[in-house]
Amino acid sequence: MKKLRIALVISIFAIMLSACAWSSPTGQPDLEGTTWVLTAFNQNHPIEGTQPTITFEDGQVSGNASCNLFGGSYQIKGDAISFSDLFATEMYCMDPEGVMEQEHTYLELLGVAQRFELVDGILTIYTELEQTMTFQAGSTTEATMPIVDETQPTP
Repeated sequence: MKKLRIALVISIFAIMLSACAWSSPTGQPDLEGTTWVLTAFNQNHPIEGTQPTITFEDGQVSGNASCNLFGGSYQIKGDAISFSDLFATEMYCMDPEGVMEQEHTYLELLGVAQRFELVDGILTIYTELEQTMTFQAGSTTEATMPIVDETQPTP
């Protein structure tokens, strides 16, 4: 009888562990808790020297918009995604050239996001006009501020 109880407890524990693993059977990163680095938007690459990011955590979103940090809320239903209450710090960056325009586009696209796909570790967010933002999983230590090449003299 004691062996049956032990076998039952082990079986239940194994089922619980397999249920935890079920959320990511392919081993790809989860949307939540991962810092996603923008690799392309509307088939353009981010400006060299910038690294826009987005991180999802418990209904909140945060990241680097190119110059400024941003945050807000997000909601997912199936493959539908929406962002709300987006805010950003208000620094003005002059370098690299075009960084503020890139940031404006990035935040604008997030504001009109409608759906997403997560395939083979690549996150793609689509807007209502089928514009796209493509992200790759990065580490949490990457991309909290624009990358500065310290070997170049500052003006």
